[in-house]
Amino acid sequence: MEETFEAIGIDVPSEKDFNHLAERAGDQGEPTQLCRRGAVLHGRCWKLGEGLEVWTVLYESGTGEIFYADCRPGFRARYTQRVSPWALTEYDEDGEAIVHGYCDGQETEVLFELQNLTEVGPEGFRAQELHVGLCGLAYRARVTAEPGETRWQPLEEAAPSRAAHENDWSLSGRVISFKPLRNPVSGTELYWVYLDLGRLRLEVLVNTKALRGDALAVGTGFSAEVWLQGHVLDRRALLSRYEGRDATATRASLWAHLRRRN
Repeated sequence: MEETFEAIGIDVPSEKDFNHLAERAGDQGEPTQLCRRGAVLHGRCWKLGEGLEVWTVLYESGTGEIFYADCRPGFRARYTQRVSPWALTEYDEDGEAIVHGYCDGQETEVLFELQNLTEVGPEGFRAQELHVGLCGLAYRARVTAEPGETRWQPLEEAAPSRAAHENDWSLSGRVISFKPLRNPVSGTELYWVYLDLGRLRLEVLVNTKALRGDALAVGTGFSAEVWLQGHVLDRRALLSRYEGRDATATRASLWAHLRRRN
């Protein structure tokens, strides 16, 4: 897990540093909680700025015993995907939750770490479809002058020896847009990159130290291995994001989204 922190610009070289980061996030993070099967999950989201986050989860057992269950990096995606059908798997004592599903209107599989289970609560998971902000935190990435064949594949299939988590993915696509970012806490330089992967458009966050190849530009090829994570948006978050109709969308596509499903 320590390697994924590099994607948001935080160096965690030792277990001592990891524990210090978890404690700091626990102290400075916004608290949320969720009751689960006689236990309580206490979430803390430390918002660093620029959409960068550090999440910690404390597990409180039914007997009142409390311990750190997880500490992980996060990034709030700019764009929203609709995922349906979907399935949620919770690992309460590990402080983790995994969502497996398909992007709406496509046969594109996604499996990602859910960051904000304690923030959204059970009411956010009663709908047929989830509105999710997805972003891959890149272990490594490469830019090529010309885009190659698009790819979206579980890393355990593409490169089994490098797959550390079930939500690791291998991808390749074309750069739609990008933006340089700086971690406000560490000062590390990062890139936010928006990609066209063919059947899926996805945001990726990469540390400049992990980026190889040609200069990053719109239209270039971009390949990476990422840890996929996301946030579910509840009704309040969706309303706060609404900015009107997308002027690039056709009238036919708008009506298609309103069609009732049988």
